[in-house]
Amino acid sequence: MSLEHPSHDLVRFLASVEGLGREWQESVDIETLLGLEKDERREAEKLLIERLEIDDWRAPPALAAAETRGAVMPMKRRLPEATGRMRVAMAKALASLEAIPQADEIVAEVIREGDMDSGLAALVAAEPMRSPVIRDALAWACLHHPEFEIRCNAGAMLFYMAGLSPDPLSWDYRPIWLQLGADDEASRRKAFEEICAIVGMPPEVAG
Repeated sequence: MSLEHPSHDLVRFLASVEGLGREWQESVDIETLLGLEKDERREAEKLLIERLEIDDWRAPPALAAAETRGAVMPMKRRLPEATGRMRVAMAKALASLEAIPQADEIVAEVIREGDMDSGLAALVAAEPMRSPVIRDALAWACLHHPEFEIRCNAGAMLFYMAGLSPDPLSWDYRPIWLQLGADDEASRRKAFEEICAIVGMPPEVAG
């Protein structure tokens, strides 16, 4: 940061980037970022682009909110190497900046990685998506994801995507999707087939 006398707002933004305070563990201060002007705005955006190299998954959504076109190529270069939550964040940002058609394929890939933290991030990202590739990834997760929480949430999401529940974690079909948390595959498959019958989906899509 080259500015000698940063404004109070810039100092506040920098503190959020450093993660100072519990409120900045999940995001940076986007509201303050958008209020910065001229040199300070450019320096702030430059800092966020630099954070891509250390896989700070809070940076891509901030860059997208700021409509930072200069972040497109750095994110595209970084995307093939990124995994998990960072990969989801960059895909969503690139889609928001209209640099890629959609983030669905990448979100589906992350769901299939089998990781807990990245799986949860991918499920949240998948909430507004309705593409077959997302549906198939959720179906796969219902049966094969190693984390029971992801399996259950994926099942709940299928009901939501089908328009049968008001939100992704509605209790309307909870007794069914909770069975996806079973240790044995036979029990999971029975529950999954019941889900498929209700939402109108062929069980074969789970692989």
